[in-house]
Amino acid sequence: MSGTTIREIYCREIAIEDLTVYLASSKKGAVRTGITLKKECDCIDYFAERLPGRKLLKGEPENRELLQAVEAALLNRPTAGDLKFDVSLTSFQWKALRTITLIPFGETRTYGEIAALMGKPRAPRAVGQAMGKNPFPLVFP
Repeated sequence: MSGTTIREIYCREIAIEDLTVYLASSKKGAVRTGITLKKECDCIDYFAERLPGRKLLKGEPENRELLQAVEAALLNRPTAGDLKFDVSLTSFQWKALRTITLIPFGETRTYGEIAALMGKPRAPRAVGQAMGKNPFPLVFP
């Protein structure tokens, strides 16, 4: 694999009541989150199949900002500061994720309503697909 760089991803898991939240970040920003009702496995095992080809290491400092964003989301509070991301999404996917942050806490919207808010009223299926690929379901619920 000459010329191939294996990116280091730092992960950790935290328990919040009956939930286990898995966090993954690189030196550049947040990579992914996951959630289970009970602890399935260690964070490295959890992300091994979800982030193949990455060097996974345990890391708390690298996940500090992502942890703060997750805690804020679980407490129905806005995320303080700008969370940096290290993930490749299309501009449409980013726009869909940013649009759902406009929904007031405790309210819901259909994919059609989100598409209309995005200025793409004929794209509710694309919004649904973007939400299905959301790597940060706790940050962008």
